[in-house]
Amino acid sequence: MTRHMRSARPATGLFAPLAPLAVLLAALLQVPPAGAADPVPTEHRRQEAATKARLAAAASRADAQKTAGQDYYDVLHYDLALTLAPASRLLTGQVATTARIVDAPLTTLDLDLKSTMAVTAATCGGAPAAWSRSGDVLTVTLDRAYVPGETVTVSVAYHGNPAGDYFGWSSAGGQPMIWTLSEPFGSRDWWPCKDLNTDKADSVDVRVTVPDGLIAASNGLLVSEVDNGATRTFLWRTRYPIAPYLVSLAIHPYTRFSHWYSPLAGGDPMEVQYFVYPSHYDLVQTNYAKTVPMITAFAQAFGEYPFVREKYGHAEFVWGGGMEHQTLTSLGGYGEDLISHELAHQWWGDMITCADFHHIWLNEGFATWCEAYWKERTEGVATYRAYMNAAAYLGPGTVYVEDTNDFWGIFDSNLSYNKGSWVVHMLRGVLGDTDFFAGLAAYRDRYAYDSVTTEQFRDVMEEVSGRDLDAFFQQWIYGDYHPVYFYDWETTAHDDGLVLNLAVTQAQVGAGLFAMPLPVRLTTVAGVVDTVVWNDAALQSYRIAVPGAVTAVALDPDGWILCEKAAVPLTGTAAPDAPPAAPPRLACAPNPFNPETEVAIVTAAAGRVDLAVHDVAGRLVASLCAGDLPAGEHRFRWRGRDDAGRAVASGTYYLRLRTPAGSALRPVALVR
Repeated sequence: MTRHMRSARPATGLFAPLAPLAVLLAALLQVPPAGAADPVPTEHRRQEAATKARLAAAASRADAQKTAGQDYYDVLHYDLALTLAPASRLLTGQVATTARIVDAPLTTLDLDLKSTMAVTAATCGGAPAAWSRSGDVLTVTLDRAYVPGETVTVSVAYHGNPAGDYFGWSSAGGQPMIWTLSEPFGSRDWWPCKDLNTDKADSVDVRVTVPDGLIAASNGLLVSEVDNGATRTFLWRTRYPIAPYLVSLAIHPYTRFSHWYSPLAGGDPMEVQYFVYPSHYDLVQTNYAKTVPMITAFAQAFGEYPFVREKYGHAEFVWGGGMEHQTLTSLGGYGEDLISHELAHQWWGDMITCADFHHIWLNEGFATWCEAYWKERTEGVATYRAYMNAAAYLGPGTVYVEDTNDFWGIFDSNLSYNKGSWVVHMLRGVLGDTDFFAGLAAYRDRYAYDSVTTEQFRDVMEEVSGRDLDAFFQQWIYGDYHPVYFYDWETTAHDDGLVLNLAVTQAQVGAGLFAMPLPVRLTTVAGVVDTVVWNDAALQSYRIAVPGAVTAVALDPDGWILCEKAAVPLTGTAAPDAPPAAPPRLACAPNPFNPETEVAIVTAAAGRVDLAVHDVAGRLVASLCAGDLPAGEHRFRWRGRDDAGRAVASGTYYLRLRTPAGSALRPVALVR
């Protein structure tokens, strides 16, 4: 079993389970930080994730599985010749695939093509060839056995209506709007190909014939546009490697206009082309004008725009969010954040593509982080931090997609997008900008125009930084949740000066211990002291020399760790110079429960505590505590009985905590 699998996590050491006390304490902070639910900067990601997942789920297609024969060849070139008739919803096509044999003599070539598309003929080397079908696999018999190193060209003629999950005959403004969105496994729905991310064709020609008046946009450069009278033929050509799901069509009577990007090293400018609904021409101008500055900013940070010899562009389509088709993003809106997200994919997703959709965070997490990075470039670090805080996800689930048959899991906006972006952000914090950006440059240099896994990315970042990042990726990509830090502190005088004694507890639920460098900011009467401590245990103490009396302590003050944190006395007695008392906290586990649940409370100051159980009508069921308690953590048990000792019925009850510092309420379910 490979080391990245969750089941390979050791039961002791770094990922050892927390003690019951810590488990109970952890539930006290399960509330996102302020701004985490802010819908404004994340709406386009939710729309995009929902669109991709909805289309993929509707297909009910299993994970793309290559046939044994597909291991034996490498695609060099696709030539698509398509005729589209919107009135009859008919696609008629001929696709030629040129491949190099890489292993064993090959007598057949397996392609992926949806079974609802009818095949009318096949050729090999220009001569008629036999073919057969099994489900969505089309097998063409070659004219002889081809050995490694040889190339072969197979052509397939087919037709049908591919409408549905990945190809649409829609309308916009009363005019046809034909679109494709093939991620994750939908290229085969409308053209025969080897539908795997791991085999990028070196080049693709897309020749599209449509009724006159429509404009067909696709990948690469427009080589020709021919007026046939009643129809018009567009020939698009890309000479960069491209994954099948990134080949696209966007067809509509578009209004076209362009901007120009100047490459960093000089030379000819690159056209940035826009295909917009005529009624949206004025609406898109302000934000589309930011596209070229975005290209420049990302090129300065990540290396030159990866398809600079061809183009970048936007083509409007009917779905919410966007789809990062190579060199021509399909956009369902024109917001600045959406534009920066899809542009970033040209580096992270198109140039370097996840090897399979278990590792989709390498596409979506990076692009989401780039939204924040664009904000940093244009509005400053404070805006960058606020943007990342708005993307914080504190719930369950792994960034690694364990089941790629679960399309909602692939395109989970919380995990693949938001938490994935935090992995990039945290890696930047752990490594520092010098090693982080040097690592991205090395990642690009090694895997440009290729497909990768998380482990390949990790290995590059380890090589550049000289750090062992295995624990980082294990806990953040393959593990659940996030750390919850409780901390307490006091200063003491020694012969050699003042020392801050800092105690930090990890108290998260449902996760092992996190090993992270933990930034600490100390405000003293003599100034601010920033330091970093290594934290990897349930309870750790640190002694830090300080230049003067400490007035405040902050963990992770600049927000480099996806975590929750609170100053809570860990000993039951608040330090004399500790932060002001916090409101009381209340948790219980298990919940739902049968026959009993343990209730944990934390009070920051000594005083009267009333803890009771009420039913849904507000009636008192049981009193668990009514009296004075010292500051700190306290535990109680409720066994599902009222104050008279009678068993209560199954249902929802409420734990109510009252203290001088405030109150707390938590539902609890009894299931008999």
